[in-house]
Amino acid sequence: MASQRKTISPGQESQCLDYANSVLGSKAFSPWLKVYTAFQGEFKEGWIPDNYIGRIVSPAMNGPWRGIGQFKTLSRRLVNSPSIPDLAYFIKGSWVSLEGEPVNLKQVKEICFQDFSHVFLKMDFSQQGNGIIKLDKSKFDGLDFSSLGDFVLQKPIKQHSFLEEISPGSVATLRVTTVKLAGNSAVNRLSGLRIGSKGEEFITSKNSLRIPIFLKTGDFFESALKSDWSILSSHPETGEKFKGLTFPHFHKVVRYCEMLHDQFPHFQLIAWDVSVDDLGEVFIMEWNTDEPGIIYSEATIGPHFRDLGWENLWKKAPNGAL
Repeated sequence: MASQRKTISPGQESQCLDYANSVLGSKAFSPWLKVYTAFQGEFKEGWIPDNYIGRIVSPAMNGPWRGIGQFKTLSRRLVNSPSIPDLAYFIKGSWVSLEGEPVNLKQVKEICFQDFSHVFLKMDFSQQGNGIIKLDKSKFDGLDFSSLGDFVLQKPIKQHSFLEEISPGSVATLRVTTVKLAGNSAVNRLSGLRIGSKGEEFITSKNSLRIPIFLKTGDFFESALKSDWSILSSHPETGEKFKGLTFPHFHKVVRYCEMLHDQFPHFQLIAWDVSVDDLGEVFIMEWNTDEPGIIYSEATIGPHFRDLGWENLWKKAPNGAL
């Protein structure tokens, strides 16, 4: 950001340090506050640093259950929604159908390719585009599945035509971060879109663009951010301006994620990665119950969590969390 003339003053740096230490319990949380301040040009009370989410908020909100979303082979069984595009599983060396019945490799191949030209293999604990393989029939036949651990095979998603225009070939994913407080229904608190570059088979964290989304309207933030925090006001391939664009069926997608979260009172914080087609059908790509990424939306259009009392959670955190 310094290369883009976004820096902080000594006074703002002191604000970040003081707030991290006195409000959040440790100066270790000041670096992300400095990043947010540099981007905004001013310090804002209520910002949640990324490492505060990981060390303090997620353990407090989701406790011992927090890592369960990393098991991709369990997602559909737990969420119990046809919106998760699973086809078959490979678990502990055995092939398993969507219904939980044992099947063989020939049957799995038929399940995958009777309707689709390709499928996606997604390993347990995969994230940010790592641990994902696109398979056609030829690659399927040549792959040593036993070397990959447990994984799920998923059908391809035909995304909304608008999303295909801005993320051609790779499914754009909307992050919907829902919070469910005790005695309350789940509510979306932060959303952002990830889009890929032309020619990519699926989106990776390193090469994607992040576009924060305004919650009331589903409108795009005026700029997209690359992983190195460089800022783009228009699409690098099409030249289309991001300002004025809106995510299709945004409120329907959000309501669906909130409904799914309400089925899980064990979790108070879930980040859903979703897409949608032309008819408004929602697809759940992943659900994150551990440490949801918030930095790009929090820095640009946050704070998103100011009224939740999260700044006090560190006071009950176990020793060593700070």
